[in-house]
Amino acid sequence: MKTICSVFCMLFSFAVTGQSTSIDSIITKESLISTVSALAHDSMLGRFTAMPETKNAATFIASRFKEAGLNPLVGNDGFFAYYPLKFRENNTETLVQAINVTGAIKGNINTDTIIIFCAHYDHIGKIKADNWSKNKDSVYNGANDNASGVAILIELAKYYAALKTNRYTLVFIAFSGEELGLLGSAYTAAHIDQSYINTVINFDMLGRPISSYTKKCMVIAEKPKALIKKLNAQVSQKGFFISDQFPMESFFTRSDHYSFTQVENRIFFTSGAPSDGYYHTLKDEVSTIDFDFLLDATKNIAHGCKIFIE
Repeated sequence: MKTICSVFCMLFSFAVTGQSTSIDSIITKESLISTVSALAHDSMLGRFTAMPETKNAATFIASRFKEAGLNPLVGNDGFFAYYPLKFRENNTETLVQAINVTGAIKGNINTDTIIIFCAHYDHIGKIKADNWSKNKDSVYNGANDNASGVAILIELAKYYAALKTNRYTLVFIAFSGEELGLLGSAYTAAHIDQSYINTVINFDMLGRPISSYTKKCMVIAEKPKALIKKLNAQVSQKGFFISDQFPMESFFTRSDHYSFTQVENRIFFTSGAPSDGYYHTLKDEVSTIDFDFLLDATKNIAHGCKIFIE
């Protein structure tokens, strides 16, 4: 990815015409189901970073970005932003090209102020071949971690592109390499001028509520109290946004927003909980996703995050 100031002076343009700006007509349960189901399908083989099948996931996301009306960035291969990644296996080191999927909506007023929305699309792959005989299922599908976050990312891209009310330039990034140590976001953060970035907003594991009686969304940030109050003022569901319920888990340091160390406003939306027995298991399937909750979360986040973009 090139330096921010040069990239956003030269955004390609895709026209979005004849689209309603009603949130109910744009952000739908059916669309969320479609995205999660595609990314968590067995054919994706668990979306392990830089594997051939993972490019299929990146291609799917890129197609959704294009449909939403996002713009590819100059210097990238369409919506693909490649970065080098070294793999070591059997004492042999191989250099491969991993893919972040990136698109943008140019700001209407302050084009050189950037708001990043992001979610990682990679997961942990499949079980080793010598263990296949012990399991009927061999693919870690990662429906919640993090097909759910990517589904939100795509719905927000559709909604904000249709609204066209963004004062600032909005950048949408589906990162790879998160499960390997935030590699995709770390590469991006190291190769752009972070002084142009006002806020980084990250979505990870929002497909299941914290518990059956806590159907809320945690907002994890360095100064969350006033932020949560502002977000809740934007939505009709009273108290939908809550503070970090599991501070001992250090969630703030464990997902892609954290890589942008020079950005003061880093915000993490999640409903992941330590008690989630499906986390990083073969059982993180589409059938375990609460799509009614995911729909509520997506719409509330879409309304709430207008405070950052307008």
